[in-house]
Amino acid sequence: MTEGRERGYGRQMVESQLSEPQNVRLLLEEARGLSRNFAFHRRVRPQTKIGETLEDVDRQIAGLRSDQR
Repeated sequence: MTEGRERGYGRQMVESQLSEPQNVRLLLEEARGLSRNFAFHRRVRPQTKIGETLEDVDRQIAGLRSDQR
């Protein structure tokens, strides 16, 4: 009985940890969209950094999902 509760608690913990990177990912996608309005010479660097950060967040999300299983 307690094992089921512990498993449920662990799942809630992972889902909670997963929601934060997902929110960050949404904000980064919004920033990427807004950066498209920049002049070309000002757009490249922010979009590169946003892309790198999105990749990092995606890796974190994938890691949390694999921990959930």
